[in-house]
Amino acid sequence: MPGFYSQVFERLPQFLRRRIHPLDFAIDSFVRSANSLQRGAWVLDAGAGESRFARHFGRQRYLAIDTGVGDQDWDYSRIDVRADLGAMPIASGRMQAVINTQVLEHVPDPGGVLGEIHRVLEPGGSLYLTAPQGWHEHQQPHDFYRFTRYSLRRLLEETGFREIEIEPMGGYFHYLGHRLTYIPKILFADRRGVLRALLFPFELAALGIFCLLLPIVCYYLDPLDRKKEFTLGYRCRAVK
Repeated sequence: MPGFYSQVFERLPQFLRRRIHPLDFAIDSFVRSANSLQRGAWVLDAGAGESRFARHFGRQRYLAIDTGVGDQDWDYSRIDVRADLGAMPIASGRMQAVINTQVLEHVPDPGGVLGEIHRVLEPGGSLYLTAPQGWHEHQQPHDFYRFTRYSLRRLLEETGFREIEIEPMGGYFHYLGHRLTYIPKILFADRRGVLRALLFPFELAALGIFCLLLPIVCYYLDPLDRKKEFTLGYRCRAVK
């Protein structure tokens, strides 16, 4: 939700933001579970983007690596190493944990990247990975794949990981609630000038309905979906 929509969203209390976009908080909570590592352990954020997870690893040695070419609006100034994730300039067995969140869809060779992650992890080291199943095209043209739980397991097994745990991050209603938030953007965001001004009352009404009310209803309905065959994405933990 760029521009106006993102500004409105960021002004909402966290209680509401967590229910409108539960995926963001699910990913953050999953990554935060890695900070139980001992003090001084090396944590590699592979595809770190704006390094937003650095704050979780004050006790550990956090290293951010990224190509820095994904999203032109992002601030990549906190990246420690700019490099291709398929050929990382990191010694084998150096890392105690690797984070790879919402990155695998943006690399041409996911198996090659997972192989590199496996290489830089020490034996017994853990990978914390999230990847999308239901998502729109983004960071074009660097957007190549979507994943099922079965494709993720196969990729992880083929690159040598074990003790693989894969869980959906929400079910159908989380998926539906997230999709609904794009209706005002599709209808109004590209309008300009007088027409945008005339339509502004309808845009505000659409924001209230599709970006606030219905996503919150969907948040509370999501536990009713037991199968979770529709999901925005998966979280995976695996061990070298």
